[in-house]
Amino acid sequence: LMKNPNLKPFKNLIYKDIPQEIVNKLSEKFKEEPKEVLEKFLNSIGREITLPEAIEKITGLEITKRIEEEVLKFIFAFLDEGQSAIGMPHRKDGLFNAWKRFISAGLLEENLKRILLDINSPEEAIEVSLNSLEIPEEIWEDYITLEISSLKGIAGYIRWRYHNKNYYWQVVHPADIVEFTAVKLLTTKAILDSYSEIPFRPTYGGLKEFIERNTEEAYLRYEYNSDWTYPEIESLRINEYIEKKSKWLSKVYLTFLKRWLGEVKEEEIERILEIYKKFEKEEGYIWLKSLEESTIRRLVRVLGKGEKHRERKLAQVLMCIDVRSERFRRNLESLGRYETYGVAGFFGVPMAFVELEKGHEEFLCPVLIKPRNVVLELSLERTASAPHVVEEILHDLKANILTPYITVEAIGFLFGFDFIGKTFFPLNYSRFKEKLIEEKPKTRILLDKFTNEEIDEIVKQLYISLLRKILEKEYGLNPEILSDKNLESLFKCLIGEACDINLGNLGISDEVLNQIRENYKIDKGYVELLREKLKHVGFTDEEKALIVATTLKMIGLTKFAPFVIVAGHGSKSENNPYESALDCGACGGASGIHNARAFCMMANNPKVRKILKEKFNIEIPEETIFIPAVHNTTTDEVEFYDTELIPAKSLPFFEKIVEDFKLVSKATALERAKELGGKSYEDALKNAYDWSQVRPEWGLSGNYAFVIGRRELTEGLDLEGKVFLHSYDYRIDPKGFLLENILSGPMIVGHWINMEHYFSTTDNEVYGSGSKVYHNVAGRFCVITGNLSDLRTGLPSQTVLEKGKPHHIPVRLIVIIEAPFEFAKSVINRVYAVRELMKKEWLNMIIFDPEKKEYYMYKSGNWEKIEEV
Repeated sequence: LMKNPNLKPFKNLIYKDIPQEIVNKLSEKFKEEPKEVLEKFLNSIGREITLPEAIEKITGLEITKRIEEEVLKFIFAFLDEGQSAIGMPHRKDGLFNAWKRFISAGLLEENLKRILLDINSPEEAIEVSLNSLEIPEEIWEDYITLEISSLKGIAGYIRWRYHNKNYYWQVVHPADIVEFTAVKLLTTKAILDSYSEIPFRPTYGGLKEFIERNTEEAYLRYEYNSDWTYPEIESLRINEYIEKKSKWLSKVYLTFLKRWLGEVKEEEIERILEIYKKFEKEEGYIWLKSLEESTIRRLVRVLGKGEKHRERKLAQVLMCIDVRSERFRRNLESLGRYETYGVAGFFGVPMAFVELEKGHEEFLCPVLIKPRNVVLELSLERTASAPHVVEEILHDLKANILTPYITVEAIGFLFGFDFIGKTFFPLNYSRFKEKLIEEKPKTRILLDKFTNEEIDEIVKQLYISLLRKILEKEYGLNPEILSDKNLESLFKCLIGEACDINLGNLGISDEVLNQIRENYKIDKGYVELLREKLKHVGFTDEEKALIVATTLKMIGLTKFAPFVIVAGHGSKSENNPYESALDCGACGGASGIHNARAFCMMANNPKVRKILKEKFNIEIPEETIFIPAVHNTTTDEVEFYDTELIPAKSLPFFEKIVEDFKLVSKATALERAKELGGKSYEDALKNAYDWSQVRPEWGLSGNYAFVIGRRELTEGLDLEGKVFLHSYDYRIDPKGFLLENILSGPMIVGHWINMEHYFSTTDNEVYGSGSKVYHNVAGRFCVITGNLSDLRTGLPSQTVLEKGKPHHIPVRLIVIIEAPFEFAKSVINRVYAVRELMKKEWLNMIIFDPEKKEYYMYKSGNWEKIEEV
C-alpha cells in the first residue's frame, strides 16, 4: 500500500480484509493506537487545521486549493482598483452583498442559493455556515481565525482598508473582515457539498461518525494521505528500520562524544542523546543570540572613534534616518564643509497631501499617525487667490489625467520602440524619452489656513461652477440665464436657505431640484462636510512654528549655517511593484520631497521665525535659507527644489553646494554599485532604468542597528549603509520628551522594518513573497505569485537573499541610546510599546552613558553593564 505508486487511495479495496497486523505496525510508528491518533486528529480541527484540510487527509481530494481559488477570483474582482477593463458590478453595495449577486449568477451550488435567500447579514451567514458544517460552538473563534489566516494576505489587506475609512476605494467599494469571513465559509460549504467522492457527510459531525464506525479504514486513509514514506524498508518492517536507524545514530554520536569527552560508557549514550534533543530545540535561539552578541560588540567597539571634521560649515544637511542615508552623509561630511543630521524623513510634518496629478489625499507620515492637516499642491501658472483654489485643483486633475494619452499620441513612435529601448539600452533610452515628454510644471504648496470668509467663498464658487455645468449639459438650459447671481440663489434653495428666486423662470421644476440634490449630493449636509474639510487645509503659524521647533530641537540643531538642506528621499526604478518599499517609510511609503518642501516653507516664513524666537528660544539668522531636496536612493542623485527663492547674493555659494552634492552622489553610487556586482557609477544608474532588473538596489536590506545620539558618536565611521541614525542631544532635552517621541515613533517604525527583513529572510516563502520572477500585479493593489495566489505580504527574495543565501543578516534590531543611564532608563519606562518589545525580546536595547563612558544592555528583565567593550 505504501510503496506502490500505481495504487489509487484504497480504491476497490475491502478494508475489513486488511490484516490487523498492518494496522498495528502503522500505529507503532507513533507508539499509539489508531483510535488515539485519530482522536488527536479530530481535536486538531479548529486549532491546527480547517475542516476541508481534515477531509483532505481522509479522502486525498484537493479541496482547499479549489476553495481558495474560488474565493480569490471573486475577491480580486471586487477589490480591483482600475486594472480591469470592465469593473465588477454591485461593488458599491459592499463585499458580502456583491458576492450574493455573484452567486445568483449560477456560479455555485443551488442549495447555497436557497440558504442565502434567508440570510440578510454577514454575521448571520457566519453563524449559518458554522452550524451547517457542524463545527462545535466552543471552537468557533479558533476555527474562524484559521479560516481567515489561510488567506492571510487578503485578510490583512481587507482589515487595513476597513481601518482606513477615508481610503478612496474603501469608500466606493466597502469591505470588512466579517464580510470576508462570511464569503470564505459559505464558499467552503458550497464546495464541500459538491463532492460526491466524499464517503460521509462533508461536515465535522459526518467526519467524526465515519472515524468512529470505520476506524481502521479512516486510519489507513489518514496515514496514506499524510505524506510520510520509508522507501528503504518493506511495509512490515517499520520497527526493525527504526531500531536499525537508532543504533546507527547512536554509533555516530558515540564516535563524536568519545573524541570530545574521552571514553563514554554505553549506558550514558541515551542520557546524552536526551540532552542533545533538548539542545536541538534551543539551538537556533542560541546561534541567534551569539550572532547578535558579536554584532553588538563589533558595533560598540568603534562608536565614537571615527575621524572628525572641524571646518566651518557651509551648510547643514537634514537627511532621513534611513540606513541608505548613512553612506551619503559619510561621504558628504568627508569634504569637511558639511554637518549632517538624521531625522525621520517626514521631518515632523504629518499631512494629507493632494498632489497636482492625483487629486486625492495621500498620508505622508508614519502609519502610527493620522494627519489632521491637508496640504494642496498647485500649479504656479494659475492664480493664487483662495476662492479659486478648489476649482484650480479640479481643472489640474482633469488636464493631468489626460496627459499620458496626449503624450503617446504626440510622440507615438516611442510606443513602438518602448520594448527595444527599455530592453537593450535602458539608461540612454529613458533619458532620451524624459527630454521629449513634458516635465511636471512648477508648483507651490498651499500651507496657509483659509479664513471662514474664504471658505464660504470657495464653497459658493465651486457649487456655482458645478451647477452651471449640470444645467447646461444635462438639462440643456440657456447659458444666458445662468448668471452667477441666479446660480447663487439656486444654491441657497438646494441647501435649504431662503429661496429668493422664481425657479420656474429658470425652467427648473421641483422634480429637477430633487434630482440635482440626489444625484450630485448638493444639500446642506454635504456642503457642511465640504466646509469642515476646507477647515483642515493648511497650518496656522503657531502650528508651523511648533513643527519646526520640535524637529530642530529633537535633532539638536539650534545654531545655523548659511544653508540648511532638507533632503527627503525616494526611489526610482522601472517595472517594480515593490518601488514603495524602497521609498520613505516615515512618509507612508512615498517620496519625502513634499514633506521637505513643506518644512522649508515653514522654516523660511518670517512670521514662523518670529514665533520660534519668542516662544521656543530658537533664533534662525535672516541670511539662513532652508532648501528642500530629494535623494534618489537608486541612483544617489540629489535634486533641489524651490531654488528660485534663493537670493541672488547666495547663488554662488549654492552652486558650490550643487557641485559637492554631484561628487558625493557619484562616490556613493559607486560604493553601492560594487555591492550590487557592478564596477562603475553608470552600473548603478542602469539599475534604475532597466525594466528587467529584479534588484534595482538593496534598499534597507542589511539593517541591524538604530543609533539615537549626537553625530560625534558615529561620525567618520563606515557603517556600510546598514544603521539607522537619528540625531539627538540629551543636553537640550531635560524632561526626556524628545527622546520619548523618538522611541515611540521613528524607533518603532525602524523596528517594523527590521522585523519585516528578519522574517522575510528566515523563511522567504512563508513570511516573504518568494521570487519576483513569478510575480504579477493584481488589481493595482497587490502582488501575487503566478496567475492566482494569496496576496504576497513580505519582501521578495531578491531584496534579502543573494544566490539563495541571506544578504540581510537576520538579527533583532540593536537600539543604542546616547544619554545618561538613569535618564534614558526612566524615559524608556514611560513608553509602553518599547517596554513590551524589550520584555518579549523583540529587540536589543542598549544605553551608552557618555558621562561614564559605559554601555548597559537589557537582558532577561534586568540591565547589565557590557564588560570588555
